[in-house]
Amino acid sequence: MTRRRHAGCNAQAALETALVIPILLLLVCNFVAVMVEVSVQQQLDSATALAAESRFQASETAYDPAGATCCPDPRCCAEPVQPDSLQTGGLPTGCRYAAESFYGTMRSFGAMLRWQSAPLCLSGGNSAGAASTPYPGAPSNAHVSCVVGSVDPRGVVHQAFLDLTLAPPRGLYVVTCDATATVQFSSTPLAWGVFWSPTLHAHAEALPPPFRQ
Repeated sequence: MTRRRHAGCNAQAALETALVIPILLLLVCNFVAVMVEVSVQQQLDSATALAAESRFQASETAYDPAGATCCPDPRCCAEPVQPDSLQTGGLPTGCRYAAESFYGTMRSFGAMLRWQSAPLCLSGGNSAGAASTPYPGAPSNAHVSCVVGSVDPRGVVHQAFLDLTLAPPRGLYVVTCDATATVQFSSTPLAWGVFWSPTLHAHAEALPPPFRQ
């Protein structure tokens, strides 16, 4: 009777363990996934903010020469040109600076993100809701879109984002950058226990330095 009782207890313990362990692993897996999502969002926010600020490293009259490229990793801009390089010839140099800052910051998460493509350079727009328009020749497969003000070689002024709330009624011209990506847990070791793919968005605005206002 004692042996049968011990055998029954062992079988019950084994069954309970077999039921509990998968649930615990599933909870741990999803907890890790939430931590990864938060980390990616923080990195995306930082990359977008750096992109908006780096635009001011170039003059408003600076334009990239024909054949200039911007790469997801700035170190790849040397020859030969990579297949996923962005052609920035004829666009404001500030657009390339913004993109290189963004891609250089986000390269550690590139494999697990599915990006929402958008024009690299936009002009016009304001905080009242006016639409921005792509610059002529702006690549449409960029992962970050930036509203960048500049003065083209013909002397035509392309205004950046006008925020009417900062100094009404005249407003201040600021640079805005947006990026949207979906975290693909299906391409990570967490795929077996994570069945959701969150879409993350980052938006940043940067004021020009005081000496440019």
